[in-house]
Amino acid sequence: MMKDQWNRLLLWQKAAILCAALGLLVWGSYCLYRMSQPQQSEGRQWIETEAAKDPAEITGSLANRRLFELRQAYDEGKVSYSALLPDYAMLGDSRAAALSEYQILTPDRDLAVIGTSVLDIPNRLEQIRGLQPANLIFTYGINDVENSIGETPEGFAGLYEENIRQASQEAPAASIFVTSILDVSPQVVEGNPNFANLGAYNEQIKAMCERNGWHFIDGSSLNEAIQDQLESDGIHFTRDFCLEWVELITDAVTEVNA
Repeated sequence: MMKDQWNRLLLWQKAAILCAALGLLVWGSYCLYRMSQPQQSEGRQWIETEAAKDPAEITGSLANRRLFELRQAYDEGKVSYSALLPDYAMLGDSRAAALSEYQILTPDRDLAVIGTSVLDIPNRLEQIRGLQPANLIFTYGINDVENSIGETPEGFAGLYEENIRQASQEAPAASIFVTSILDVSPQVVEGNPNFANLGAYNEQIKAMCERNGWHFIDGSSLNEAIQDQLESDGIHFTRDFCLEWVELITDAVTEVNA
């Protein structure tokens, strides 16, 4: 019966039936193959998603995640704040030296020396050469202003610039960061009028950074609260304020290194 019906079909009808049957066979085979394969794991999906991202986006994401984890570890007392700063060396005066005295930074990286000015930078060259840090942080000014190093803000910046350039030659790959000079108490200003010109000094530091492609760390946002965070001498910072200051520095350095 079925054979008779098939024989009565026209040639094109037979061809259409055969094509449809072949299509169903192929589709069925494909479905059976897919069902036999293991489902893609979440890990593999994550790898493929990450591989499709811009490399700069991945690097920034990992850096932010690392910083978050390190800050958690610092809060729990497991690491010093030095772990939060990307590979660095800090040079400066007593304000910076306090960071290692308070055990916020470590003395092997905090190369600051009490009582020094920008004229001391050449004395740190061997240490810089040995460390080869990725980031060089300079934070001078208090003793320079007090003792009129360079005589004027412009003269001070000229000496600062010359010595930073010399230091940078010892670590050619390092990014250079220079902090602004934070305020002192009104009593200190009254005792030495040079401190009334901190704004002019900071303008010169900023201009120095701009013409050399260095990174200026502006701490002016901290000056509003600084008067309640100074030690009795009106110059040095309490430990709590040191933490605020070094967090500002860390954010600036991390942003450039992200």
